[in-house]
Amino acid sequence: MHANLDWSDRSLTGRFVVRARRLTDLSQRDLAERVGSSQSAIARLEQGRSRTSLAAFSEILGLAGLRLAVLDDEGREVAPWPGDAVRDNQGRRFPAHLDVAPPDEVPYERWAFPRYDRPDAQGWFHHRDTRDKLGDGVERRQRPADHPTEPELRLRRQLMRGRQPRVDAPPPPEVVCDCLDPCFEGLCVPECPCRCEAPTDMLRRRLPTSASSPSDAGADLVELGEEGEVERPS
Repeated sequence: MHANLDWSDRSLTGRFVVRARRLTDLSQRDLAERVGSSQSAIARLEQGRSRTSLAAFSEILGLAGLRLAVLDDEGREVAPWPGDAVRDNQGRRFPAHLDVAPPDEVPYERWAFPRYDRPDAQGWFHHRDTRDKLGDGVERRQRPADHPTEPELRLRRQLMRGRQPRVDAPPPPEVVCDCLDPCFEGLCVPECPCRCEAPTDMLRRRLPTSASSPSDAGADLVELGEEGEVERPS
């Protein structure tokens, strides 16, 4: 269960401290000794008469196996920015609000007019105005969540240089055929519980059903000729 913590609400912060003491079976004096504070400071904190730093509050929660988390509007936890995100040739982070593409996805203006007076780019990005114009003009394309990371780019370069990994197709499902013997001579008969049809490139014949009379059996026999014409026996 997620609880929305208003950091300006001192009473709510204090009640979380009480929750941590309850889970850890610690008195106010015990908790004060663990975090290097005093019993009176813990009491004022729990009563909402003082506030503590984020680091101290996180330490108190950590004693009870709790942690602070950043959540979005739907209650899903949001991860921090990756520390190994790709950087430019000067070791600087790319602008976080822009979309960064891998170095092999060279934009057209650089592909058509290459620059040979600088090292290879570590990534490519469009400025905000150009980025907002990308797409079909009606619905904006979905932006990637983060910039590519160094491990992701190393794996990408390895795959581009070497042989692509082989991915075998899953085996076809085993089909148990319950067709009757007459089905293998043409189309499935109505009494067949499987009702799987024969291949279309085979000469298909319709066998007489059990309800057909002997006089009508010859009329029900139909064969397809080479040109697709219907031939009936005389």
